[in-house]
Amino acid sequence: MIWPRLQEARQILTLYHLLNGLISTAFLCTKGISMICPWIFVADDGKCEIDSREREILMFLAVVIAWKGRKATNWLHYINNIFLFSKVANVMLFLRADALVGIIYLLIVVAITVVVPEPIYSGPEKVTYYQGSELFEELDKDRKSFFVIQFYTTWSPDCRHVTPVFAQLSERFSLPNLRFGKLDVGRWPKEAERFRVNAHPTSRQLPTICVFRDAKELKRRPIVGEKRRAIPFVFNQV
Repeated sequence: MIWPRLQEARQILTLYHLLNGLISTAFLCTKGISMICPWIFVADDGKCEIDSREREILMFLAVVIAWKGRKATNWLHYINNIFLFSKVANVMLFLRADALVGIIYLLIVVAITVVVPEPIYSGPEKVTYYQGSELFEELDKDRKSFFVIQFYTTWSPDCRHVTPVFAQLSERFSLPNLRFGKLDVGRWPKEAERFRVNAHPTSRQLPTICVFRDAKELKRRPIVGEKRRAIPFVFNQV
């Protein structure tokens, strides 16, 4: 995972990150504020101390976040992992303390997720977006250049997390004979079959990054094993 520079850190100054930060720390905040705690945890007799079971859940959350952080493509992906698993832990903690409060918290999480989605990357990039058979035709037409192609879908979270990394790499390394491109295999399933990319909702091959030259595939990540299962691969700038 690559830690951000000050300019990049401004990307978290959004309503999405603010609201998710608040609901991710909701349990600890409500337990720690003596004026609020008795009103929320009525079923728990207004106890504002974190008991041993709650401590175990929080420790397990810390372990999961640390483990998932090793596989994050960048620091924004890492923060989103923190939000995701913290909200799951908060649901468990609130439901354990008071079922009604837990249900209300879950509804708030769902509402925020729907109304305030994760921001889409809008930074600079030197990427060509191909439609239909355009990529196949371009590979056949320009056989001297290297093509770094990302096969993606708009609904895949992993594809969204890789987007800023791929864009930044294209900005740094794009040359007349080193071209970066993307193809939406969710929209063009026939092209997914042509380039042997599994675009099924349960697929572990998304996103797939391929390097082409002379209309031939040179490298692919993730690699597909003997049992047709994708071998996990973390795509970052390192």
